Amino acid sequence: MEEEEKIVDFTYDKSSEKKRIAILTSGGDSCGMNPAIRAFTRAALIKGAQVFAVREGYNGLVTDSIIPLHWGSVAGIINRGGTIIGTARSVEFRTREGRKKAAFNLIKNKINNLLVIGGDGSLTGANLLRCEWASLLKELVEDKAIDEETFKTHETLGIVGLVGSIDNDMCGTEITIGADTACHRILEAIDAILSTAVSHQRSFVIEVMGRNCGWLALVSGLTTGADYILLPECPPEEGWENAMVESLEKGRLSGRRCSLVIVAEGSIDSNGKPISPGYVRDVLEKKAGHDARITILGHVQRGGIPSFCDRYVSTRMAVEAVNYLYNGNILEPVLIGMHGNRVVRAPLMEAVKETQAIGALIREKKFADVVKLRGGIFQEAHTIFNICANLKRSPVAKKGFNVAILHSGGPSPGMNPAVRAFTRLGIDLGYRVFGVFNGFSGLAKGDLQELTWMTCNGWSVMGGAELGTNRSTPNESNIAAIIKTLQDNNIGAICMFGGYNGYVGITELAKFRAKYSYLQKVALVCAPGTIANNVPGTETSIGADTCLNNILDALDKIKQSAVASRRLFVVEVMGAHCGYLCSMAALTSGAERAYTMEEGITINTLVDDLNMFVDRFKREHKIGLIIKSESASETYSTKFIYELFKEEGKHLFDVRESILGHLQQGGIPSPLDRLNASRLMYHFFQLLQTEVIDNRQTDLSGCIGFIKGKIVFTPLQEMSEGINHKYRRPQKQWWLDLLKLSSQISVSRGEAKINDNLRTPIHSPTIHSKPSLETDSLLNPLKTL
Repeated sequence: MEEEEKIVDFTYDKSSEKKRIAILTSGGDSCGMNPAIRAFTRAALIKGAQVFAVREGYNGLVTDSIIPLHWGSVAGIINRGGTIIGTARSVEFRTREGRKKAAFNLIKNKINNLLVIGGDGSLTGANLLRCEWASLLKELVEDKAIDEETFKTHETLGIVGLVGSIDNDMCGTEITIGADTACHRILEAIDAILSTAVSHQRSFVIEVMGRNCGWLALVSGLTTGADYILLPECPPEEGWENAMVESLEKGRLSGRRCSLVIVAEGSIDSNGKPISPGYVRDVLEKKAGHDARITILGHVQRGGIPSFCDRYVSTRMAVEAVNYLYNGNILEPVLIGMHGNRVVRAPLMEAVKETQAIGALIREKKFADVVKLRGGIFQEAHTIFNICANLKRSPVAKKGFNVAILHSGGPSPGMNPAVRAFTRLGIDLGYRVFGVFNGFSGLAKGDLQELTWMTCNGWSVMGGAELGTNRSTPNESNIAAIIKTLQDNNIGAICMFGGYNGYVGITELAKFRAKYSYLQKVALVCAPGTIANNVPGTETSIGADTCLNNILDALDKIKQSAVASRRLFVVEVMGAHCGYLCSMAALTSGAERAYTMEEGITINTLVDDLNMFVDRFKREHKIGLIIKSESASETYSTKFIYELFKEEGKHLFDVRESILGHLQQGGIPSPLDRLNASRLMYHFFQLLQTEVIDNRQTDLSGCIGFIKGKIVFTPLQEMSEGINHKYRRPQKQWWLDLLKLSSQISVSRGEAKINDNLRTPIHSPTIHSKPSLETDSLLNPLKTL
């Protein structure tokens, strides 16, 4: 992999610079804080730092509740919600005298580097302490609390911030720690509510959190197929009550048995007047005669087990925070965020000031500026919601252009939300929209039908693929029938939403253009819908997020079983010859080892890992976890690895194997998969309009996908060259560096040889001062401190 393509800019060599760093969580808790604490602690220990936890937020700084963290201190917390070091708001820290106490307590522990995980208020507090640091230390010298030498060696305070907020309300990052898990909690509740709503033909008014940010309401509205949403950024105009009732009535007349209105807790109208769920219910009952109910989800949105996304982004951000403290300009405090799959740095106070400006802009009723500050994804999702909910639509002249969507490859969660968005976005633009059943074979058989607005009603919450899918591709035996179907239905563009076979199928179909002139008038576009994430032109495929959440759910249960019985589990996950699922599952589950085809398995690998696990279990560990990609090795199968470790483990530990199988493909699509499926379809029609309709490039061919935080189009030739047909995966895989990161932060260097990509042994002294006890850490993470 070329240097500029590396996804993890972190070196694992111990630094000669001896740093002492404290971690502090402040403000409201959010799922993902614990994975961040774990990753930051271990990455810092790898660099040779001494790491401390400040308990109970800024209150702990003032009261000197600062304790050392070791490798085992953060064991077993990656799947825990909240924050094990506690969080609290401190009135005393708001005073200069309180901050003086905080500075003294840090200096007493020789700490002058601080990681703060919290919202804009918490990060503002950290920056204030940094700005006052030199003057506070001078006062401490004058008070003779510290000596002049201590002042000179600690005259600057390094600050790095991660945003822990379920609201996703911070500038400088696309996603905040905790927002995705909160969306999971909301969707679980709404999906359950919809069942009873449909049964009784009721209307439900759901209030979600978010303070001045409507992200949670917007995403949950788009991904559940809600009829109406109320956001603080986009307040309704005067008389909105009638417009809402009219919109809900249109839905009822078209066949919907229930109505769903989602209200962000900070919702206001265009005059700044608050809108409460109770008021919305009264409007529905009095103006429309609905049987309406209110559900306020409350703090259930904050808690629970962190989702895959929150474990992933918090781990990536935390490692980059360590990287910054060792290699960045610590005189300039930074915020670590995410843009797509890339970690980014932003000036801390610039991001805080932009975020805090939003409240003032809302009060000033400058709502367009507010939406702009929320970012492109927010604007895009709001546009898609308004179209798919049949809001603010005006009649559009028919274009006389027909489009079709089909699936190919294995089933993937997110296929149904994609078809729903494709159908409604296409109809809104004046296209006739067709759905092809059972992939390319169905296209050959003429098995397609025109989709109407209500055909896909309710599909946003459904797993599986209502259109069906298979692995057939165009060939000499069916191409004539495919051409006839396209001609008979005047199809001008095909969107193939699926996996590897679909990409091959579109490539093969394009090859027949020389023989069939009609195909030169048909645009052919692929969109990634596969759990394996093994197609070119994208870093992320729809379905992979849902799959990884399914895998983590199973692994969390397996780890509980393992702890109870001193077991090593060998778990096989799907992915064929692509190790993406294996790598990501290992990174976000805390597995000690991950075996992928890309890295390979050798007998030396297995012997080294066996010795590592023997050492761990000898020192009272009660759990071990190996994750293996299903095609990692033709020789060393899951059964072979299980038998080897079982035989050599003897009475020291028990071994079990588990093949997760097709449960990974099933389930209700995750919020992220639903959202991104809709966004891809939105960009498909933008591409169609600009390139095919406006520029008359009727033979447009290629794929759309997520690259470096953007949705981009990759032409057919580049797409085809990007496929490794032997191993059915992309030629370049951006995530490979994460394999090394996963192994490095899961096993202490004192417990095993830490190997580089060639698995060359590296010997270094132990990082922690005493053995870590997995069960102690799991039940009481601070017990071992």
